[in-house]
Amino acid sequence: MEILYQRLKSLTRFPAEELIPALGLFQLIRLPARTILLEPGQLSETAWFVETGILRAFYNVEEQKRSIGFCKNDKIHREVTSWIVPDGGFLTDFSSFLYQKPAKYFIETVEPSRLYALSRESYQHISMQFPAIAKALFEHTILMTDMRVQMCNLRNPKDRLSMFHQMYPGLTARLSVNMQASYLNIDPTTLSRLRGKEK
Repeated sequence: MEILYQRLKSLTRFPAEELIPALGLFQLIRLPARTILLEPGQLSETAWFVETGILRAFYNVEEQKRSIGFCKNDKIHREVTSWIVPDGGFLTDFSSFLYQKPAKYFIETVEPSRLYALSRESYQHISMQFPAIAKALFEHTILMTDMRVQMCNLRNPKDRLSMFHQMYPGLTARLSVNMQASYLNIDPTTLSRLRGKEK
């Protein structure tokens, strides 16, 4: 709870007496790696704060193979990682959580994780009783979204990798090459080569 408290304190700059009542609305859960928290089509009823561990949001796509020699009906299936959220971050399917639309993503734990779950009902309570705290909960996510868009607009894979290091210092070693490559929209072989040059 101390990490959550410090995170909210840094986001809101509120004194303890204003934050402590809101902290009671978060529930601590411990989960093993590869636990699915949300699936596409479900309604997201929970937002998660990551105390330790990593969450990711991803979806599956089916695409036509682009290589020469494949027939037009050949398809490939792949996972696209859209969000990576390490210690100190919040994650949910935001349109589903806020507006009760069917979720678009899977959300899973990447490694064993300690999470603080905030139910939609508790979030609505915070929104009424502590509106500044409710606003602050997702401000960091908005900033990270802006950085994510900037990163995606970089054409050079090396530049995208460099920006990833700025956004998530020290996270590379905790992610598989395939997962990170998917997030960066880089071929895994290219990413391995770039990571090899960094050593």
